Amino acid sequence: MSVVILLMLLAGAGLLLAVYLVRKRKGHAPKATSAGSALDVPKFRVVTLGLQGSGKTLLLTSMYRRLQVPGGRGFHVKAPYEQFIELSRWYRQIADDGEWPEGTTRGEMREFEFSVMTEVGDDTKPVVKIGYLEYPGELLTDPDVAGSTAQARLLESIGKADALIGIIDGLRVLQAYQGDRRGQAILQVTLDAMINAMLESRKPIAFVITKWDLLDQLHADENTRLHIVRTLLMSIPGFRDLVRVQSARRVIRLIPVTAVGHDFAVLEGGHVRKKATGKLEPAHVDMALSAVVPDIVRQVELSLDRETREAIMTEARRRTKMGPAEALQTLGEFVAARAGKMLLSTAGGGLLADSGLALFLDSHFDDGGRKATALSEADRRADEQILARRRVVSELQQQVAVLEAKLPSSRLGD
Repeated sequence: MSVVILLMLLAGAGLLLAVYLVRKRKGHAPKATSAGSALDVPKFRVVTLGLQGSGKTLLLTSMYRRLQVPGGRGFHVKAPYEQFIELSRWYRQIADDGEWPEGTTRGEMREFEFSVMTEVGDDTKPVVKIGYLEYPGELLTDPDVAGSTAQARLLESIGKADALIGIIDGLRVLQAYQGDRRGQAILQVTLDAMINAMLESRKPIAFVITKWDLLDQLHADENTRLHIVRTLLMSIPGFRDLVRVQSARRVIRLIPVTAVGHDFAVLEGGHVRKKATGKLEPAHVDMALSAVVPDIVRQVELSLDRETREAIMTEARRRTKMGPAEALQTLGEFVAARAGKMLLSTAGGGLLADSGLALFLDSHFDDGGRKATALSEADRRADEQILARRRVVSELQQQVAVLEAKLPSSRLGD
């Protein structure tokens, strides 16, 4: 088994670890985990930052549009109906001949909840939820107004997030590349503000370059084009320092996206306008959200030293003939004793407990040697839930691997 795959088993035991440590702090002994704990739906918190006009709304709309149906995947994403209506309204505004949808204004926070749905037994159920908080970057670049708590709420949300998404306006990148001083200044201020807020966090970061279609002129090959942009960003001191200093212990990505496609909009007089006969074909818009779970799992791996990692791998192998729910129950105590303190300290104090990563198990259990036993209804449902989560995590990891193979420059640092 690979290190990453085996650490999925670690992640699967994390919920037990979190419960164990919380109860230990409160003076209670850990209790045996019931099959019902495997049926809990974990929730990840994602905070997205970007200046007004950077493309946050278009990214969110196109991202949901791409993920709301399976489209060849073994899962799809579902939002509450009132949020679905709002996202659909924005999409219609993108597609029609009128103005672009209105973005977030200063002090405004948009919060969405996306449920990742897949087949569990004979039904379709959520196996994970992602809370998606969208903030205007102006809260980081401008002084807060008197009496407002918006800036404090933003900083608190960043501290509690399981993953961060920083929106980099592709128009400003193009202007900076062309030597436009105003574009260079706006790009610098944007990066300074985001990096200052993200620097103390140890959570994964995906820097998303929006309006990627405007940068087509840099080179015909997409990875070469991304490498040019990466080189430009790495020439900016704050961005370069974040990547060089922290990429060894946190996942940092650079994901290019176009929410409208490469033949829908055109840059005229410094403004992005819709083409009269443009074709709406978004690209890479789903990757920022799809990478969240694999990146948090990878973050757990980065929190472990080699000795601890090998000990967990050895212990995991001993459980390969157990059922999913049984393995989840028995591995937790070992992880709590061996790696609990390390994980909670290096992961920023509660990564596993807060993100719900605990409910994911190794997707490569060898169940073939497991003896057939009569399971209770609760245990059977728990096994089905865990297996469904494994399938989704495995597919998400595969999507990230495809992105990295296609665009090697998207992975920043080691």
